Amino acid sequence: MKPRGTRLAASLRTSDGASGVYSVYPGEEPKTVGGVDPVTWDKPPTGKVVEGAFTVIGELGMTGQIILLNGYQWEALAKAKLENHFYAAILWGGIPLKVVGDAQLIAKRLG
Repeated sequence: MKPRGTRLAASLRTSDGASGVYSVYPGEEPKTVGGVDPVTWDKPPTGKVVEGAFTVIGELGMTGQIILLNGYQWEALAKAKLENHFYAAILWGGIPLKVVGDAQLIAKRLG
């Protein structure tokens, strides 16, 4: 099984207008993440993340699918510590929005 692309391009926007970008790389084993670059911000963020956009980059460029998350979805992923599972689902052809839904349930239980 091969990943859907060579990397996942990600961008975040915060409530104070800061924009950040980073890349996520597939791992050697199926359904794994090999590495996550640090976020590069255009200015220091002081607010919460309000939007995230994620797309797979292949050998010929974007694959055509962009996944948008709102701030509540991103916060749930972070609180449940499921970011890498979300990235892996995108990179390996899983169901990333299922991971987001699971994260929301877990975050609600965590309080």
